[in-house]
Amino acid sequence: MALIGLMSDFGLRDSYVAQMKGIILSICPSATIVDISHGIGKYNVQEGMFLLASAVSCFPAGTIYLAVVDPGVGGSRRPLLLETRRGKFVGPDNGLLTLAAEIDGDVRAYHLTESQYFAERVSSTFHGRDIFAHVVAHLANGVSPSLLGHPISDYVRAKVPAPKLRDGEIHGVVLHIDGFGNVVTNIGSQLLEQARLKFEDRLKLRTRDVIREIPLCRTYSDVNLGEFLATIGGHGFLEFAVNRGDAATLMGLQVGNPIILQRVGLSV
Repeated sequence: MALIGLMSDFGLRDSYVAQMKGIILSICPSATIVDISHGIGKYNVQEGMFLLASAVSCFPAGTIYLAVVDPGVGGSRRPLLLETRRGKFVGPDNGLLTLAAEIDGDVRAYHLTESQYFAERVSSTFHGRDIFAHVVAHLANGVSPSLLGHPISDYVRAKVPAPKLRDGEIHGVVLHIDGFGNVVTNIGSQLLEQARLKFEDRLKLRTRDVIREIPLCRTYSDVNLGEFLATIGGHGFLEFAVNRGDAATLMGLQVGNPIILQRVGLSV
């Protein structure tokens, strides 16, 4: 039985996700489909890249992933299959798949070209259904990746902005805002250790027009209801939160916003 992880920026208002699932199950009725997320910001490849990469470690080896955040659909970008030691990733060649696949390791890439494995009629605006869902279903039925296209090495790599430590300040960006309003950054726990920051330190956060002092906590309940905090989320990255509140709205933060952190009392 094949396991398929499905992710998109389609939302659930329209029937787009259901159409992809219907195609997969029509070709491979025994498939099990798990929704990773369909609430990614529209056209936000970077956010989709992060969410896919954050999910793969929780899936068993052999999982097939179909990910669609595809602002270039119907244009020059290629349909792509990445095969690793633990899974297969299908979607647009725009960097969406590569962070998850390259974490998985030992990537083999294929430009999907064999139209006999696509829909008979391919819409120029819905490759998620007419190419990717068909390919994923054939993979689930045991078709070899080498039959679906030809090998390439020049696929688009993920462009994840790297945080930097300069003169006691950590410079990073907002990667994701989750459904609770928690603000996930690209700052990992190792960089916090390098900056000699520890739990119970107070941090000065600067971003856009906001300057705020917040404590670095182990968990949300370390502060009172409605208070701000910083913590390391289950994904391993620093996030800003409000205990039972919406930090992103209260701070006016969006994906891509730059942030600067330093320990309170440290002069630079």
